[in-house]
Amino acid sequence: MKFLRVLLAAIVLGFVLSYPALAQEGPFENLGPQVQYVNVIKGKAGVNAYGQPIYYALLQGEPAKLVVMDLQSQQILDMKELEGAKAAWSIEIAPDHTVWIGSTPNEHVYHYNPESKEIKDIGKATENNDSTIWDMTYDTKNNRLFGVTSYGGRVFTYDEKTNDFKSLGQVVPGKQYARSVVYDEEKNVLYVGVGSPASLIKWDLNTGVKTDILPDEYKKYASVYDLDLTGGKLFAKIEGKPILLDIDTESGKLDYTLNADSRGISNVWNQDSVFYGYNSRLYQFDYRTGTSNQVESNFYGASAVSMDIVSINGQPSVVGLAGNGGRFYNYNILQNRFTGRDLKLPSQSVEIYRVGNGVNGSIYSSGFIAGKLGVYDPKTDSSAMFSGLGQVEGFAKFNNSMYFGVYPNGLLYEFDTTKDWQTGKNPKQVLNLSEKNQDRPVAIVPDESKQVLYIGTMPKRGGSEGMLAVYDLKTKQLIKEQYLPFNQSVASMTMDNTGKLYIGTGVYNGNGTKSDKTSQLYMVDTNDPDYRVKNIDLPGGYFMMVSALQVMKDGRLWGIIDNKLLMYDPKTDKTLVFPILPDQVKGMFKNESLLAGKDGNLYGTLQGVLFKVNPDTFDITRYNTSDVFHLADDENGNLYYNSGSNLWKVDPTKLSDQYVLEPGQFTIPNIAAGTSPVPVARGIAKQPLIVYKKNSKSMIPVRQIAAKKSFLVYGTYNNYYDLGNDEYIYNESHKISTYIGRVFTLSQAPILKPDGSVDRIMKPGEEIKVYNYDSQSYDVGNGYKIMKSSDVTYYVGSLTLKKASMLYEYGSALPPLSLNAGEEHIIYKTAGSKMDIVNGYYIEYDKDKVDYVKN
Repeated sequence: MKFLRVLLAAIVLGFVLSYPALAQEGPFENLGPQVQYVNVIKGKAGVNAYGQPIYYALLQGEPAKLVVMDLQSQQILDMKELEGAKAAWSIEIAPDHTVWIGSTPNEHVYHYNPESKEIKDIGKATENNDSTIWDMTYDTKNNRLFGVTSYGGRVFTYDEKTNDFKSLGQVVPGKQYARSVVYDEEKNVLYVGVGSPASLIKWDLNTGVKTDILPDEYKKYASVYDLDLTGGKLFAKIEGKPILLDIDTESGKLDYTLNADSRGISNVWNQDSVFYGYNSRLYQFDYRTGTSNQVESNFYGASAVSMDIVSINGQPSVVGLAGNGGRFYNYNILQNRFTGRDLKLPSQSVEIYRVGNGVNGSIYSSGFIAGKLGVYDPKTDSSAMFSGLGQVEGFAKFNNSMYFGVYPNGLLYEFDTTKDWQTGKNPKQVLNLSEKNQDRPVAIVPDESKQVLYIGTMPKRGGSEGMLAVYDLKTKQLIKEQYLPFNQSVASMTMDNTGKLYIGTGVYNGNGTKSDKTSQLYMVDTNDPDYRVKNIDLPGGYFMMVSALQVMKDGRLWGIIDNKLLMYDPKTDKTLVFPILPDQVKGMFKNESLLAGKDGNLYGTLQGVLFKVNPDTFDITRYNTSDVFHLADDENGNLYYNSGSNLWKVDPTKLSDQYVLEPGQFTIPNIAAGTSPVPVARGIAKQPLIVYKKNSKSMIPVRQIAAKKSFLVYGTYNNYYDLGNDEYIYNESHKISTYIGRVFTLSQAPILKPDGSVDRIMKPGEEIKVYNYDSQSYDVGNGYKIMKSSDVTYYVGSLTLKKASMLYEYGSALPPLSLNAGEEHIIYKTAGSKMDIVNGYYIEYDKDKVDYVKN
């Protein structure tokens, strides 16, 4: 197989990259990396134990890498992989010259020793679902690291002495982004920049008191992006505006406001000044007098993303990165001399963020973060790479043109595929939605009859509403803007051949805040001048996201709504929902997709799993995959998906039974799998639940159970609770709470917290639900326990005999006793039809003789 990667900048530069033989596994063929480049996310300068000036650069890649460079010889000394990370936003050098790194999306901390050249993965910083460490600061007195994260907006510490992580919790309730952090060791005060919207929190760790010291006029912006602390001054960089605030830490007063677009400032120079960047120039700021002077410099149209002062060959110099492409600058302070050069850094294969269908059957792949675009041609079995775009969120094709929705700033680019790619000219930017407070054009739907594009967006950080924008391809103008209600964002869109535009929403807005309302599904009549909107009811409670939509030839709409498949029939105005996978979706951004196959089936991806749907029978076939994200197809019906940095091709005709993922079998704690003649547990609906009936291989929804209602469970079938009468509920732990029995006590019994301390005392006569048990204790929910003892009794229900029944003893073939009608007994355990009374005796269940009540 031939793979040609062409990197195009202002002119086309062609070169051949060599790859090892790529794998083909049955129907799955690995086409290899599609996007490669140098993207230096962050860097920091320092010295090693011998005073040698060193620059540490963090490269995006699969995986991300740490590159160690000698600033004097300009040679690479070491390069280490950050296993499991795709990028790293945070780097901190400790007083012992070792290096701490915080990564994404695994939220791990790494520790590098430049003397031994060893790197260690310390582990995940928090126990939550946070995915990114944005910034870190080091406490030299206590040898501990502070870090801040999203999407939980938390602060954590790592103690080198005990090797333990500790969470200090969310900085500001409801704010998902903790973006920057510095620590005042003398006062034991932490400063944390958060969003969205912006806050600057002064956190007194002595008292626990938090105070927002950000001046009110800056609280409307997205976040406080960078923080630096020097000379009793706190410098705060505002996200969303090129502003640097100089705040006095004693008074909390804003002393000066500077125009600045650099990522923070340098360390202090000459005890009275720092350096910063603005409009591609370097400035020196005397924070005692408030004067700022431009020095001879040129960042080549970029902003400074790092800035440190180190001594190189005996000369104090301000050094760092100009932009993320590896351009390095050096300002010799004493000689007033500015120089720049490109670091000799190796290109990295980076994660593919989205794939999409192109003109003439080509497959487009967009790189994560810095963008760039890979284009695979199935006809020639070759790939090309293009520069000049950011991260593509949405693709659309119209005649011979491709349209790209690009993050950040909600940009739309038009590419005329009949002409050569020429950066800055073709593709050309035709729309900027930044002024509308939009950031991510996640869905673009072309309308050939009206010659317009429908664009669905997510807002910027700090914004609360996504929007539907209608762009006229003839006039090159926006002709319609409609913001979404309920502080939600567009997640998916599609259109049928009658002009019905379907829009699916996600509950997160630009602040990372969840809407109180469930995600919505709208149908917009594009033939109506007012774009009349119909809200389509979605059964099943609160959903996070309608993440994918697809109309089939018969006009029915299919979608993915959280972990389920949605089908809406506009003829009957009825909606059905079918389970795909049991786990709840995670994160704010969609990773799901749907595609109408050339064979008449529907193909989709959910949580890394490829699945197929027969639209006639509703049968869902899941395939044994774990890393399938986003789908595209070619003219021959082959499917394409991204996995890490690789593009994969799938021949759906070869997806035989050997690749099918068999449904799992979950069990209720301490309950045997299968179905019992008596209820073995009682469930409580945390949200409305859909009840299904079996129909051949499919499960068909028939009714709902309201939130907070209970239901009896007779066992399990695959991933379903068996409700009896051939009815089933899908196993979703985030929507269902199931308990198996209760305990009561004859004397006082302590209820223990998860840490073993006493929460409260259970009193005689009180009954408490039991969710699980082992040989020592009963689990009474949320990690709380009651220890087993002779005074604590567990039981599962009670019965009343409607007719005389026989009492049996385990181990004996003959019944020793007959029980009379009307007798009542506590049941301590059931096993099939056997119902334990006490001391090794049981009754055989017979519905005509026994009236059993599950507790």
